[in-house]
Amino acid sequence: MGQKSFTNETYLIEQLQNGCKEAYAHLFGLYHRELCNYMTAISGNQKAAEDIAQQTFIKIWDNRRKLSVSENKLKRYLFKIAYNLFIDSQRKKKKEFQLLEKLKDEAYLEMAETDSSLFEERLKKVEQEIDNLPEQCKKVFIMSKREGLKYREISEQLQISIKTVEVHMAKAMKRLRAQLTVFL
Repeated sequence: MGQKSFTNETYLIEQLQNGCKEAYAHLFGLYHRELCNYMTAISGNQKAAEDIAQQTFIKIWDNRRKLSVSENKLKRYLFKIAYNLFIDSQRKKKKEFQLLEKLKDEAYLEMAETDSSLFEERLKKVEQEIDNLPEQCKKVFIMSKREGLKYREISEQLQISIKTVEVHMAKAMKRLRAQLTVFL
């Protein structure tokens, strides 16, 4: 059974249902790039699009035995799964965002209830401790915490390895914790 026989969609689906890895590889080759492009257009994020495409193909494989697709609708079926995965991820992000906002609001309320001069003093101490970090360590810490860059982005901008970024962050966090727990 060569790959040519997979051009018949009904046969391709039957082979997928039977767990044929060649059929799965054919399906992947047929639609992966197009699915990534589609999800990039929807999400505006290539990395997220690739993750969703990967999840889509995993879902197809995991549910292959009960795969039920109308004739000549396999592509549409795949794209619908991807779209639903994207919507689910957006809902999850929204819930996480709402939880973070709630926690932030609670933290602000708690800070408002504490003595503001004590808060100002603590803030100065934090700033001072950040300034006391070794230069490269400080640069990495600020890019991560203040600018919100991911380790990969920091590594590219500073032309250092991701592992080096991780080491600098661990060093900064350890040092700040050690210095600030004494003060706080």
